[in-house]
Formats: sequence, C-alpha cells, structure tokens
Amino acid sequence: MSNAAAKFNDVVLNVNELPVLPVTTQKVLSLMSDQDVSIEKIKRLISGDLGLATKILKVANSAFYGSYRNIQNLTQAILRLGLNSVRSIVVATSMKNVYKRFGLTEKLLWEQMIGSALAASIIAKHTRLSDPEDAFLGGLLHDVGKVVLNNEFPDKFAEVMERVYNDGVPFSAAEAEVFEFSQRKLGAAVVKKWGFPENLEKLLLHFEDLDAIKKERYFFNLVKIITLSDRMCQKFGMGWRKTSKEVDFGNLPESLGMNEESFKEVSEKVQLTFSQGIELF
Repeated sequence: MSNAAAKFNDVVLNVNELPVLPVTTQKVLSLMSDQDVSIEKIKRLISGDLGLATKILKVANSAFYGSYRNIQNLTQAILRLGLNSVRSIVVATSMKNVYKRFGLTEKLLWEQMIGSALAASIIAKHTRLSDPEDAFLGGLLHDVGKVVLNNEFPDKFAEVMERVYNDGVPFSAAEAEVFEFSQRKLGAAVVKKWGFPENLEKLLLHFEDLDAIKKERYFFNLVKIITLSDRMCQKFGMGWRKTSKEVDFGNLPESLGMNEESFKEVSEKVQLTFSQGIELF
C-alpha cells in the first residue's frame, strides 16, 4: 500500500469521526431503499422528529414546489412532494448537522452545496437528461468531502481556499499541494458510510475524469449538469463567489442541448430559485 493510500485510510479510520447523518435521516434512507415502502411508514417516522416534520410541511407549502393549496398534514405533504423529493429534503435538512462549526466558511460551503443541488435539479428538469432528484442529491453531495476536510483540517482547508480565490488556482491543484488525497475520494467514503446507492459513490469517484464515464451517458450528463450548476452558483453569488466576468460556462449549455434562449430561461429560473428557495433548507 502506498504512503498516500495509507494516509487516506488513516483519515477515514482515525479521524475524530466521519460525519454521521441524524438517526431519523438514516432510518428514512433505509426505508426508502425498499421499493414497496408505504407513505404511512414514512409519515410515522418523520412525525417523530418535530423539526423535520415542520420542514417538510414548510417546503410542501412553498412556491418553490408549486404549491397551489394549503397543506396541513404530513400525509398530504408527502403525497404532494413525492417520496423522492421527500428523501432529498430530508438529506438536505440534515446536512447542516454534519458541520462541527458554522462560521463564514461553513456558511459559504453550505450555500454552494444547496445552491448546486437546486440549480442541478432545475437543469435536469429542463434537459430531461437526468432524474431531477438524482441531480439534486448529486449537486448536494458531490463536494461533501470539502466539509470533512474543513471539519478536520480547518487551517489546511483555509490554505487551499486562499490559493483558489486569491491566486486563481483550480481547487484540485490547490488541494493536491496540501492534501495527499482528494476531497472527492473522501466524499465517496462518506456517502458509502451513509448507505447511499453505489451510483452516488461512483459519481464522486469519477467526477473529475469524464473519460472514465463518457460511455455511460447518464453519468456523463449528470456530471455536466452538476458542473454547470456549480458555475451558476459562482456567477450568481451563491456560496464561494467569483465575479461574473470570471465565470465561463464554456460549451456546457450546448452540450446539454440548450440553445441561447433556453439557457437564458434556465438561468433566470435558477436565479429566482436562489432568491426564493434557499431559505427553505
């Protein structure tokens, strides 16, 4: 085993603790792995967590999910949202519990993660190249390794971010100068521990290597959708920012089948969502 691999395993095994999702969230994910799960079982589980139940009702009644009537109970809320959306909301709501502290750095990380999730979902709905809930969870969790690095090595992580935003160094290059393993690999270990489908672990492991998945069109398009959502976050001031002039979408919109008019429509919807939907989570 190489020295770098050994150090990665040390981090995974010996770090204070890899992030742990709240018990209710773990139970929801476990239940939803059963294709025959009933809404009643999900409702009973969520109703035992007042904060989570309140959040589900709040989201179900929000303009973001197109609510057209007042929903007053969990059964109606789950029916309105659908089980996949409920899963995404439960995971997103739980993510703030993963942070060991919540100062400015953590706030920016959180905004970028939830912003990317929301934007990826919108892009997926428009292009129909990915399931919107896959895009939401992928957008939310593709950078979860950054949360772990910041939790366990805040000074080193700050050094990486300083190189990225002061010196214009790509994150992967700045990361390699400081750490001997990538946040993607660490993130893949986290989502595996949390019991997410193997496909999500695979997405993180190959996120930077499109050649490895270019023959798997669904994954290939999902990575491009999430990459575009990240750049929208940067351009529209969600999380770690760059000036608008520094953000280049390249040929991503065209490669996802969007022309200038449709991309403008998607961009406007993403900006509106950032202004209305971010506080829901």
